[in-house]
Amino acid sequence: MAELRKTLEHVVRAVRFFGGASSRAAQGAFMPSLRSLPGSALLFCAAVVVACEGEDGADPGTDTGTDAPVPATCSVPSGEGTVHATATLESDDAVWTAAASPHIVDFPPTIQEGQRLTIEPCAVVRFAERVGMQIEGELIAEGTADKPIVFERAGAAAWDSLRVTETGRARLAYASLSGGGALGNSSIDGTGTLVLVGDPRSAQGLMPLASVQHVTIEDSASLGVLLSQNATFSEDSRELTVTGSGSAPLRLWQRAVSSVPSGHYAGNQDDEITIEEGFGNSEIVGEATLHDRGVPYHMVAGMLVVGSSGDDRTPGSLTIEPGVQLRFQQGSRLLVQAYDTDEAATGSLRALGTAEKPIVLTSAAETPAPGDWVGITFKGTPAADNRIEHTTIAYAGGDSGISSYDCALSGDTFSNNGAVVFYGQQPASVFLTGCRIEHSARDGVVRGWTGAPLDFTATNTFVDVARCLQTFPQPPNDSCPADPPCPK
Repeated sequence: MAELRKTLEHVVRAVRFFGGASSRAAQGAFMPSLRSLPGSALLFCAAVVVACEGEDGADPGTDTGTDAPVPATCSVPSGEGTVHATATLESDDAVWTAAASPHIVDFPPTIQEGQRLTIEPCAVVRFAERVGMQIEGELIAEGTADKPIVFERAGAAAWDSLRVTETGRARLAYASLSGGGALGNSSIDGTGTLVLVGDPRSAQGLMPLASVQHVTIEDSASLGVLLSQNATFSEDSRELTVTGSGSAPLRLWQRAVSSVPSGHYAGNQDDEITIEEGFGNSEIVGEATLHDRGVPYHMVAGMLVVGSSGDDRTPGSLTIEPGVQLRFQQGSRLLVQAYDTDEAATGSLRALGTAEKPIVLTSAAETPAPGDWVGITFKGTPAADNRIEHTTIAYAGGDSGISSYDCALSGDTFSNNGAVVFYGQQPASVFLTGCRIEHSARDGVVRGWTGAPLDFTATNTFVDVARCLQTFPQPPNDSCPADPPCPK
């Protein structure tokens, strides 16, 4: 019975996509079963598996916390279904039922503020070419493990997106979104199958516009997911899978980095989570974490800024988990901010790698070279809770635009360039430990402060540093040595 059950479970999962626009993953995994049995046999097998569910005493709708698939018990949509061809919902509290599936969306509807659309478990929604849904009110599409919801394309061409605006909210659970992300007039990195757009001027800052739980987004023509203008996922989001995208699985503003859910983000054109600085007051404030999600992060636009330099001096803290790789575009940097160089920093950095799972901060270039990116710059008086441990900082030392904070060597140019640059006041301690600084275009650590020459060479490894492993800080009497020490 167990072997039969296992075989039938695979077949039933194939039924889930039978008769519709199936995903590449589903076709690859289940096409042998589809070819071996006629449709009537497939439906019979589905009924047998449902009847056998009680054998193991498990509820197929329960999240068991394992990777074992739960067979879908949904009926295959038959008949013409229901056509939705207007911009408005049928009512302010509309329900799209499984029984009326497939729901054919020929014209992009808008869920307006004060309206709710609920999509039942087992419902199938099919979008026409370049047609999507605007969510200014509330979308509830919560299936279960055995009764998933399907959003897919109606034909061969990609549909648009589920687009949640600053006034909208969406809850998606046990749902698949496949074949969306049509480009239209957008660039391949300017849209996705799921798009959340907040308000950069919002007084509340981050805007959790959607909850995703056990959601799969696949075969997007562009990004899988785009989070823009302070939009984030809600804290309860988990198990998001994005695969088969024509670009990256996920692009977001830097403030939203903590909200990347657990899940799987491989199998895309670009297997990396892309980050942009944003505009306006978009720096990281409050506490944020770069979680290890199995693929690198890529700072593709602007620089990663922690803490506010505004009059409000809002503090910010960034924690980087062990195993994270963060790539920087040319000329970018990780800036730990302060209002001014003579003030306490508003930002702090905790890069907590381990010997087994080091953190890597490096160039995003296909062929990296020293100086591709600036490095980490600490402005003002570094916070006491800064910690950088078991972290590799590679191919940095590009032009920082920072000058005259340490003792200059003969022939120095304008900028203090190094993999790690302090400019302002002396840190309380050597908080870089067990780190590796390699392929710097100029110095390893720029000690740009007035005070004691704290030693960074004793606890860290330096490889292929073009000039000084560490520069010499200004003595308290402002009298630099004629020939400042420059260890190599």
